[in-house]
Amino acid sequence: PPAWLPSMDQGQTDMGVLTSADAVTSYKGIVHYKKPFKNTRIIVVGGAIQLGFYVRKDSPFKTTADLKGKRIPTDFPGIPIVMLSSTAALASAGLSYKDIVKVPVSDLQAGNQAFMEGRTDAGWHALRSPAVEEANARLGGVRWIPVNDSPEGAKKMSEVYPGSYPAVIKAGAAAGVVNDVALLSNDIYLVGGKDLSNDAAYAVVKALWENNKDLAAAYSALAAWRPARMVSKSAFIPYHPGAIRFFKEKGVWDKNMDELQAKLLAQ
Repeated sequence: PPAWLPSMDQGQTDMGVLTSADAVTSYKGIVHYKKPFKNTRIIVVGGAIQLGFYVRKDSPFKTTADLKGKRIPTDFPGIPIVMLSSTAALASAGLSYKDIVKVPVSDLQAGNQAFMEGRTDAGWHALRSPAVEEANARLGGVRWIPVNDSPEGAKKMSEVYPGSYPAVIKAGAAAGVVNDVALLSNDIYLVGGKDLSNDAAYAVVKALWENNKDLAAAYSALAAWRPARMVSKSAFIPYHPGAIRFFKEKGVWDKNMDELQAKLLAQ
């Protein structure tokens, strides 16, 4: 996102995809973003991405809090936002990098490799990633461990990584989900520039809304881009007026969303 958000802010890029965390931090100009990008608007809220720590299936570690004093992949200079997300998961359990044994790795793949080689006690990755499926197959099973999803834990997480929240994934939903488990989650936004025409934004939402099943059949990741998710009362940046027009026609945009939109525009 840092590569293309400046061009969207200047009206040179029409649309892109952001996580909720990238959306709110770029909109406010905080964390990794040195200036605010105020011209980004949500077209739809799509699926979500979940990230977390995973351990060997027979590991004694049951929660993120159990990682205190243990070897954890850190740094991730190839993808700086990854360090922020893993730090937020630790924070939910009252931990920081000072409480673990840091094992610097270059990126997510290197972190998973370190885990498979026994150089770390836990890995950090996205749910359903091929890397975790590989570890699950090679090591005789892995197990995701939960973040602290209490209100206090969620607050600590979002303070470190704005736009993130804990979400419970049902047992069996993916490799390593042995029991219901709370993982760090980000919504995925399809965004457009403020100067994208209302008609264009409307047409995009209409196409996604009406063709959800066909799109999911063509690309399984789009199955989560359901109409029921497209309007979110937890949105972190404003919606595009063209999208709002469509949602109002469908009766899914109410007074509460008007109030949220006004609040977000005033940030």
